[in-house]
Amino acid sequence: MATNNPVDTLEQRITALESLVFGDVEKDADYSKCLESLLEIQGKINAALAGKKRAALLFEKLPELKKYLDHAYTDEMTLSDDARLEAVLAESDFLKQQAALWQKLSENEQNIQSEHISAVPKFSERLQSLSQIQLDQQDTVSDLNEESRKILNAYNNIVSLLSKQFVLWDETLTQLEIQASQKK
Repeated sequence: MATNNPVDTLEQRITALESLVFGDVEKDADYSKCLESLLEIQGKINAALAGKKRAALLFEKLPELKKYLDHAYTDEMTLSDDARLEAVLAESDFLKQQAALWQKLSENEQNIQSEHISAVPKFSERLQSLSQIQLDQQDTVSDLNEESRKILNAYNNIVSLLSKQFVLWDETLTQLEIQASQKK
């Protein structure tokens, strides 16, 4: 039941502040220390503000400043209902698109919260180690390919040199056979 009595409202606010300041501790034990500290702080603030009219005016205008900083108040001042309606209508395509995406997300919520997807963080370390193993194996395969290429080049050079040597021997043998047949 809400009370409209200002004294009751003030009493409730004081009780709420006391619970915030003291918590569960017995308030009467530290109440005088707290009051003394607050009075000392107030005295220091008053002494600092003495003779400074601008600061005193600032403290007087704090409630007004708080009102102007309130988002709802600035919206009321800056935008009329028609302007707000036009802003919403101008963004209607975007809002419809976002609503469709939200609907799709809601439909797939069961899949998103599935056991398989929720287990992904558990397996990320294992996946990372497997990825590292795959990278190492790719490096090994690359090295083997390079070594195989070198061996094939060496083989091709040897076969080519042997082929040239056999051709030379064949030519030499043919010439010797021709000379031998001419001598007979």
